[in-house]
Amino acid sequence: MTRGARLTSVSAVLVPALLLGAGAASGHAPPVQGPAAPRTHVLIVSGLGGAPEYSEQFRAEAESLLDALDRRFGVRETVTWLAEDAALSPRVADRATLEAVEREVLAMANRAGRSDVALILLLGHGSGRGEESRFSLPGPDLSADALSMWLHAFPTQTVAVVNAASASGGFVPAVAGERRIVVTATRSPRERERTHFGGFFVDAFALDEADVDKDERVSLLEAFRYATGEVRRRYERDNEMLTEHALLDDDGDGEGSLEPSPDGPDGTLANRFFLAQAPPALAGAAADDPAVAALLARKREVEEGIAALRARRDELEEEEYDAQLETLLVELARINRALRESGSDPCG
Repeated sequence: MTRGARLTSVSAVLVPALLLGAGAASGHAPPVQGPAAPRTHVLIVSGLGGAPEYSEQFRAEAESLLDALDRRFGVRETVTWLAEDAALSPRVADRATLEAVEREVLAMANRAGRSDVALILLLGHGSGRGEESRFSLPGPDLSADALSMWLHAFPTQTVAVVNAASASGGFVPAVAGERRIVVTATRSPRERERTHFGGFFVDAFALDEADVDKDERVSLLEAFRYATGEVRRRYERDNEMLTEHALLDDDGDGEGSLEPSPDGPDGTLANRFFLAQAPPALAGAAADDPAVAALLARKREVEEGIAALRARRDELEEEEYDAQLETLLVELARINRALRESGSDPCG
């Protein structure tokens, strides 16, 4: 039985059980204890600038994302910023040395719940030798192999690594794995020119333009597509040859895609990765109402079931695939209707 089929088989029972509890059938439902909402953990590392203009660029990009996390997404306590100079801003937690990056990655893993998500964003310069990429830090640089080893501390969580530096493409094969999304500003370590991807990637969360489906959230896939589109337009506007080609890998095979899609093979997981786990109004309602929290939890499960089913489309007969997809989509529509009737509009 497929994952989508398993979700479908219990759907008729699970939603009422989540909402009403085990005593619902007898008419004496106990108070609902909503499931703990997944949290988002973010580590921003702005590396060596090498020149004042680049140091300022990386600082501005980091602070722009910090502002968006705070004001737009309500993500505050689980955010850390490491910079080339600890005195750069009061918001900097520490200097971005290799030791500090390792410490913060492992600390983030220690804080994370089983279903939490984490984003590690690297803003700066990189270097490449052969097929190996490194991210430039004060002191020893960060290698993809070292970061990949530290990420084993996240056994159940989904982790996104976004290396926006030059020559970053070697991070894709080295860091790729199960429940990992790896984004690089370049497709190989040999693309060594300065990159513009990082600024546009941050803009995707700071501005409204990247929210293509208008659900008041920006998925990592939406951010990637927005950034790559803006990078391409910038080079065209300046009549320059495109020297950076961003990649995204989220199926774990270590071969990134230039044009990932929600239907895969790369893009399915990134399409479900959000910095805000729910639109602000809906998140607030879930905090106050366990029934809304339960609906949101089930909505997440059904959406994951749809994504898993779509990823296995080629393995199923067309009629079987269509039937399972229709059942899941109907349930998703019912959940969205229940959220609207509760006064919480899931679509903004």
